[in-house]
Amino acid sequence: MNNRSFNEVETIILGAGISGLTLGHYLNKRDKDFLIFESSKYIGGNISTKNKKGFICENGPNTVLINNKSVQDLISDLKIKNDIIYPNDNNKKRFLIRKGKLIEIPQSLAQFIMSNILSLTAKIRIFFEIFIKKSDSNLSVYDFFSRRFGKEFHDILIEPFLTGVYAGNTRKMSIKYVLKKIWEAEQNYGSVILGFMKRESRNISPKSFNFKNGLSDLTNALQHKIKDKIRFTSKITSISKIGNLYEITVNNDIKYRCSKLISTIPAYALSEIIFDKKLSQNLKKIYYCPIYVLHLGIEKQKIKDDISGFGVLTKPSDNKSFLGIIFNSRIFPHVAPSEKDLMTVMVGGTRQEELLKTDKDLLFNKIISDIRKLISYDGQIIMKHDFLWEKGIPQYGLEHDYITNEIKNFEDKNKDLHILGNYVNGISVSDCIEKASKLSKIL
Repeated sequence: MNNRSFNEVETIILGAGISGLTLGHYLNKRDKDFLIFESSKYIGGNISTKNKKGFICENGPNTVLINNKSVQDLISDLKIKNDIIYPNDNNKKRFLIRKGKLIEIPQSLAQFIMSNILSLTAKIRIFFEIFIKKSDSNLSVYDFFSRRFGKEFHDILIEPFLTGVYAGNTRKMSIKYVLKKIWEAEQNYGSVILGFMKRESRNISPKSFNFKNGLSDLTNALQHKIKDKIRFTSKITSISKIGNLYEITVNNDIKYRCSKLISTIPAYALSEIIFDKKLSQNLKKIYYCPIYVLHLGIEKQKIKDDISGFGVLTKPSDNKSFLGIIFNSRIFPHVAPSEKDLMTVMVGGTRQEELLKTDKDLLFNKIISDIRKLISYDGQIIMKHDFLWEKGIPQYGLEHDYITNEIKNFEDKNKDLHILGNYVNGISVSDCIEKASKLSKIL
């Protein structure tokens, strides 16, 4: 450091989540001059693993998809491929609720036709999708599927699925951003069904994975490579532009200047400190819905129903005290002690915001009561661990087109200032890794 009133560094990264850590890793490989500022005492951002009584609990994402080359390259780079654990065959099974009981979602067209998940009328309605004119403009997920496949198809299949990913309201979600491949199939071929039939190469479903000690193995491996570059408990309180340089203030005190600035912090956090008023206002429009995550360790032999699958997602009409349950140890046996089961219960989202205001003990008792009935469980609760994301999952609403365009316009006007994160062009861990990896090549 020098004797000036500010410190100089070539590149500053805001946030030590998966985006910031991945970006830092690749800059470090090229011996670039950079620092990462993290407001908390910990790395990882939304990736947060807790080991309690031998149960490996994920407060955030439970798996990562290998759906792009960037994920594969990062795993190879970190030399942690041998620590990867893939799910067993139960991962293919998903459940819905019908008349208060678990019902498996069909895995093939033949099974789907024979199942009673949808009425005969709704099944026939699906085949008329190829005759419906393609959408003239971006629609909500609800409007898109109701128009093309029927309301029952949306209510029974689409809404529960997206509840598990976004925990949001399908009447407000943008089909263009939330289900990009389906939107593109309709736009390119005039039909979702024809679009998927006419694809030249049939994409194999991407593999998901976890690690021996949870997803924090990934962020810990990244931290190990660049630990000297991370500054913890360093909250950025302002960002300003000085000529061609960017100046940040840390903890209302220390100033740094850089020629390249990358934000990976949440939209609401960046909105409070960015120097551009218009961008700030647009970032504040991105809604983050709250999610309460409850991990339960239970006795495997006391579960009377078959829960050998990935998990169950609920519909509003199910009237349950949770959005969904992941049967973690049924797909990753290593996350629970022998003869025990680990499940992760998700509560909240836009559908259950009021429920989160309930007294915590009352909410817990209601959740347990619902679960006992659903899976016929009469055993003890061996382990309980919970975590509340007050601002959990960013929503890709109908105004997302406008917001992303405004972000791009801002980046175009401000050379070497980039905005990354799960609220821009992809919400998943693999999306964040891919975006950070690509950006690192041009810095």
